[in-house]
Amino acid sequence: MANSKSKRASKLHVNNKKIWQIILIIPSSIVVAVIVLYVIGGIIIDREINKRSVSDKTEQANMTSYLKNKYDQDFEVERPSCNGGAFGISCVWSANAYPKSDKSIKIHISRVDNQTKYSDDYVVRTWQKEQTAKIQPKAREIFKDMPVDVKVRLGVIDPDVERTFTLKKPTFEEVFLEGDKDKYKYGLTVYSIAIRYREGREMSKNDIASRLFELVKYIKLQGISRVSSSVLDISEKDRRGVSCGVDENISLESIKKCLDNISALPKEDLIW
Repeated sequence: MANSKSKRASKLHVNNKKIWQIILIIPSSIVVAVIVLYVIGGIIIDREINKRSVSDKTEQANMTSYLKNKYDQDFEVERPSCNGGAFGISCVWSANAYPKSDKSIKIHISRVDNQTKYSDDYVVRTWQKEQTAKIQPKAREIFKDMPVDVKVRLGVIDPDVERTFTLKKPTFEEVFLEGDKDKYKYGLTVYSIAIRYREGREMSKNDIASRLFELVKYIKLQGISRVSSSVLDISEKDRRGVSCGVDENISLESIKKCLDNISALPKEDLIW
């Protein structure tokens, strides 16, 4: 009787041991399987992302040729890089460039790898320079005793729309004045006033808000109904900034409220 009980106990102990072994093996197997899938998936994704159709030098030459053919002038294209990517897209080529005749106009050019269409913002950048020059007399009048730089920033959000622009067509007025009335003609556009502090001193929020409001009112009189703005302070150790979205209902109080949100910005957001 005692031996029978002992055998049953021993058998039960063995069975329990096997059960625990199975319990431990299952999650271990799952962990191993997950690791294997992660490694294999990472290799596949890495291969897909880094599978480029051309070399950096070839793409740089292609970009240079594209800009030359489109605008009939010579451009200097910086070394491109191919980043990003997703399923079906290995990466996106992009580079900064500038016309050799005017290095102050810095543009951006891009292309999805394995596709032929390029996008660039040269036309919008030329308008940006022209519009900055146009408002300078009024800006100097308004900010005459303030150490600030003022410039216009323009943007056309849809790259498919922007790639159709040439130096002849459309015009700035068609996109930012007439297009402002027909919001679907050229997609979403951005007309922004950027103000940068200089000489390391703080300016009164009320003072900067009232002068910015005066400049925005002047621009609205030129036919631009939707104007946004950004204020940058890059002269202090704590480099700060704020962007204010402005609509038809802009007021002095709305600008003051926006300036309350000025805060430290990452380096890339402080590019002038």
